[in-house]
Amino acid sequence: AGGIIAGTFGAWTGLFDTILKPENYSEQQSGWFAFGTLISCIVGGLCFGALADTRYFQRRLKILIVLAFIFCFLAVFFFELSVHTVFYDKPLLHSTSLIIGLSVAFAGFFQGAALPLIYEAMAEIMFPLPESLSASILLQWLNITALILLFIAPNRAKLINLLVLIALGTSIIMSLLARITYRRRDEDERKECEKENEQLLNGDNMDPYQNQSISQSQYGSIS
Repeated sequence: AGGIIAGTFGAWTGLFDTILKPENYSEQQSGWFAFGTLISCIVGGLCFGALADTRYFQRRLKILIVLAFIFCFLAVFFFELSVHTVFYDKPLLHSTSLIIGLSVAFAGFFQGAALPLIYEAMAEIMFPLPESLSASILLQWLNITALILLFIAPNRAKLINLLVLIALGTSIIMSLLARITYRRRDEDERKECEKENEQLLNGDNMDPYQNQSISQSQYGSIS
């Protein structure tokens, strides 16, 4: 799900000039919209990454991922109300720079928010396999999806708008059906407990020697 939506979203933002051309936006304006989307992705990843590190959400990654996908879907849907799509020839909402900018900014924010959580969830699910393997698999899916879409729909704005909605809807369903096991986190907690217990045992073993040294020093001072 993460690779599919990330690849589709990347291709979608890369085709803003084609998508927004019928709405009389210049290539420069489309570039600024794409730039704003990228910045929003970075901010969303930082915000949700910090939220996922809190104690309450450390084992609730699925909730955050699903919520991020749902809000991203709503933002993209709102964007498509202002452009031409396969469902209607004329936009339902009046297309303005403010509406387009806000919709793509929110879409980028929540798509960027989901991506680091998906990397984390993949690492948890595939443990004890290395994290680099799960990240490589996700990245390959991202690149393949983006490459296919760029070849299929380079001049088909309506088609790419439909595909990004389908990809988001599919990702929501796949995320709801996924089962995230926190085996890596369980292993880290187990090792941490063993380390703490070992430190306690070492401290207890040192106490008799310390008491003996104290007693000897006391006897020596009396004599």
